[in-house]
Amino acid sequence: MDIRIINTKHRIQEGLISAIDSTPLYKVKDKDIIQKAQVSSSSYYKYYLDKSDVLKDLEKELLEEFKIALNADGKNWASVTHAPNKKDISRLIDQNIDKLVKYFNDHQDMLAPLISKNGDPSFSYQLIDLTTNTVKKLIIYYFHLYHQEYILKKDTLKLAIVAKRYALSFLGPLFMWVEYSDEFTLKETKKMMKLMVLNSPYDISTHGF
Repeated sequence: MDIRIINTKHRIQEGLISAIDSTPLYKVKDKDIIQKAQVSSSSYYKYYLDKSDVLKDLEKELLEEFKIALNADGKNWASVTHAPNKKDISRLIDQNIDKLVKYFNDHQDMLAPLISKNGDPSFSYQLIDLTTNTVKKLIIYYFHLYHQEYILKKDTLKLAIVAKRYALSFLGPLFMWVEYSDEFTLKETKKMMKLMVLNSPYDISTHGF
């Protein structure tokens, strides 16, 4: 694709992000995006039908990159040849979530408005669902190592709940960092992630603070 087309589309996407920085997504108009992006109406409608089309294109790009980061880190977790204990998980979080953390760091400017109250709730859900599915596959893999995957088949709902709980433990601190990066560092975020993954909310609230 022509670099000029890419640049124009990115300016329009950035215009959308700039608009929802101060205005709820449902109130943003095409003209607001055009003004923020500083492009002509003809350029805007040459590439996009409307605001929803811009959002769809932007989120598609972000989700594709998220999948790449998630899969890269997931491969490292799947290289473990036994079901990881707490010590293993602590080490894996320290050493093998770099791609996920880098993704949030690289795209903070785009992610912050999208997952804010002004943004698109479905985008956060998609990130959580993708992570949940990755965690679910890892849990199945760990059980498979001991030929015990049949246990999981007895209660697929419980597996889904546990996988989502893990996913939220990983993503929750990153979501908060995106919004409040001026108050704590990514290093502190990883520590919180480890605390969330290795302890129940009860453990954290009564002993972890």
